[in-house]
Amino acid sequence: MSFDEIVVPEAFLRTRPTPEKTHKVVDFVKRTGHLDEPLTIEKGSKVLKDGYRHYVVAKTVKMEKVPVVYNYQK
Repeated sequence: MSFDEIVVPEAFLRTRPTPEKTHKVVDFVKRTGHLDEPLTIEKGSKVLKDGYRHYVVAKTVKMEKVPVVYNYQK
C-alpha cells in the first residue's frame, strides 16, 4: 500500500514509540530494505489499527510503499 494513503488516528500521533525498539526496526529496514511486520489497516477507511512503530520507521526511512494486512470491521 502507498504510504501516503494511510490515515493515522490522533491517539497514535500523541504517542511516541520506544526509541530502543524503533532503532532495532530502523536497523532491520536498512539491512533488508523492508519492514519485518506489516501494518494493520482497516479495510475501506485505510485507518492504521496496529503497527504505529513500523509506520514511524517507514516514514523515517522514506519508504513509498509498506506491507499491510487488513482488519475488517464487523
